[in-house]
Amino acid sequence: MTKFGLVILTVLNDNNADTPSKALSVSQIIELTKEKLRKSYSTTFRHLHNMEELGYVKCGLVDGLASTYLITESGKLFCKAQY
Repeated sequence: MTKFGLVILTVLNDNNADTPSKALSVSQIIELTKEKLRKSYSTTFRHLHNMEELGYVKCGLVDGLASTYLITESGKLFCKAQY
């Protein structure tokens, strides 16, 4: 896990993206990230993919052509433990 991974988990958690219908796209995650902490689309996507393998996020419903992501219970617990 990286600092930026924790930023992504915090964005998902703070925006209640915990069900498939509330899941956020990569672009939405980037928009909701504080400007100083933002990374590129590909970097954000790579971090999401890594956290999906760890079980902290999973795919939600497709929004048009965009994949969406939601925070899992283990992601919430990890996020809470860091603060």
